Amino acid sequence: MTGQKSEYKNEEKVPKGEIPVYKLKKIEKAKKDELKWIWFGHSSSLLQIDGKNVLMDPVFSNYSSPVPFIGPKRFSKLPIDIENMPSIDVLAISHDHYDHLDSQTIKQIDEKVKEYCVPLGVEKHLLRWGVNEKKIHVMNWWDEVKVDGLTITSTPGRHFTGRVPWRNNTTLWSGYVFKNDKYTTYFTGDTGYGNHFEEVYEKFGAIDLLMIEDGQYDRAWSNIHMLPKDGIQAMKDLHAKWTVPVHWGAFCICNHAWDDPIKQITTRSQKENLNVATPKIGEIVDYSKIETYQEHWWENVE
Repeated sequence: MTGQKSEYKNEEKVPKGEIPVYKLKKIEKAKKDELKWIWFGHSSSLLQIDGKNVLMDPVFSNYSSPVPFIGPKRFSKLPIDIENMPSIDVLAISHDHYDHLDSQTIKQIDEKVKEYCVPLGVEKHLLRWGVNEKKIHVMNWWDEVKVDGLTITSTPGRHFTGRVPWRNNTTLWSGYVFKNDKYTTYFTGDTGYGNHFEEVYEKFGAIDLLMIEDGQYDRAWSNIHMLPKDGIQAMKDLHAKWTVPVHWGAFCICNHAWDDPIKQITTRSQKENLNVATPKIGEIVDYSKIETYQEHWWENVE
């Protein structure tokens, strides 16, 4: 990504054993006053807030690449078949890299999606894949979209975009704040550390649930992907009440061990008295009892 050599060598980048996954036949709609979250691996997850289903960066394909059967292969199973997914009130895309925006997934799930939120320029991909432009909200940083009682705000970050090497940064990248009258949640998207976390806190206050990028990092790439120590500082900047780490557990696009992100964030957060939940893929996290989702399940993966 930067031309610099990686600091990691001979790491177990893909687990030899099978990652535990909760299999879901269907996903029930949450109540308006509930907050629930389901992780599908990597940065794909479903947030249930204000009675809405908000799907983020869904990649349900087996490969994260422009060509099927080539490139980073999924090493964990999906918890649910795409045809069994519920109706999606909002599908939010953080940026157009292949591990966050997958054409086959969009084409397969589009009929279930009511509205999309995407950064500037990303709408061109969706339109090319047959998505109705009336369903798409194109957002610059700090733009807002309201869906009934839910407010969605695009937030800045430090990253880059592009789906081919000769066309970088022709689209924008972003994170998202999803807020109603009871909860404030924040998905960072891919980002290096910066003062944008303090800006988010100044605008929205303490974050109830932080979905933080944690994985696919290297010191050589720290301007575009946070290192573990950066993630801890971001949690502090945001006054995060609870954090769930994403951007790991499905695809290897790095040189560190597959479980280094979760080991680092749990160890470091414990020292700093920060709350981190560690649900398995497919586990339905009920925010009202989020403190019960702290099993170190990765330690049992051989």
